Amino acid sequence: MSRLFAVTVCVLALSSNVLSGCGSSPSLPQPNSVGTSIRAESGPVAPRVRNLVYVSDQLQKAVLAFPAGERAKNPPPVQTLNLDVIPEGVWVDRNGVLYVGLFAQSPSQVAEVEEFRPGASSPFLTITKGIGEPSFLLVDQKGTLYVDQTHDLSVEVLEYPAGKTAPSTTLAITEKGEGVGGGMTVDAKGNLYIHTSFLDNEPSHVYRFAPGETTPQDLHLNGLGLTTGLTGDGSGNLYVSDAKGGISVYAAGQTSPSREILPPSNGYFDDFVATRGGKLYVAQGEGGSAASLLEYAAGGTQPVNVLSGYLQAPLVPALRAAAF
Repeated sequence: MSRLFAVTVCVLALSSNVLSGCGSSPSLPQPNSVGTSIRAESGPVAPRVRNLVYVSDQLQKAVLAFPAGERAKNPPPVQTLNLDVIPEGVWVDRNGVLYVGLFAQSPSQVAEVEEFRPGASSPFLTITKGIGEPSFLLVDQKGTLYVDQTHDLSVEVLEYPAGKTAPSTTLAITEKGEGVGGGMTVDAKGNLYIHTSFLDNEPSHVYRFAPGETTPQDLHLNGLGLTTGLTGDGSGNLYVSDAKGGISVYAAGQTSPSREILPPSNGYFDDFVATRGGKLYVAQGEGGSAASLLEYAAGGTQPVNVLSGYLQAPLVPALRAAAF
């Protein structure tokens, strides 16, 4: 089951190791006309722009890049890649390569993952083999691409070595009922973590795959709910969406959270990413709350910055080199 039909979607990716903040804007611009391919209507990234926030938007069917930082003050996008299909997972690796997972909505469309060099309007690599519903993407420090998707009733993660278009490994998680894949992260030891939810085995679970292993280990984290957000920082902390609609933070090796970040009263947190130093970026826009990207300082429980005015339905954030 694609999470496109479970929630309203938009995907963001931050293209620097540490972004210092985002401004806000009260107005919502009209979306650009939708092109016939991801190569239609796009422009180069401004050469002076160093830190970028990439946002894929379901309603606009586009990936937009915005300057990021305290001085950005919520500017208009510096690049737009128009789509004829809805993007799901998005990631930006340590070299600035943008990865976009595209979901086939009709028999005439092909599900795929496309890779774009910084500022490019056409992909230099397209992956279709094994791709069905590329809900979440992750690239580790070796350049291995992980694609999280639902296959039949299982949640599977496909591993693609750097530059390859066929998966070398398939990791699978099977429980009771149909599975829904969620966020992924890797730690300094190369362990892969994935948050999943199964319709007949609630609440959700966070699993770990040790390097080279194909058998998942349930971490048995306390306080989880139905949503599947997950990220990690450089200290080994896991940030996990919880039963209260917020984010619980688990120190390495612990099953009970050390602290919790609560959402606004009219929303809940499901998709977010942390920097190595523990800054947190949260996509907000579900449960009736305004569409925005919230920034939290390391250890903070209240947002210190808000990016708003151009987003319509945020979903998955991804930070360049987030886990390294």
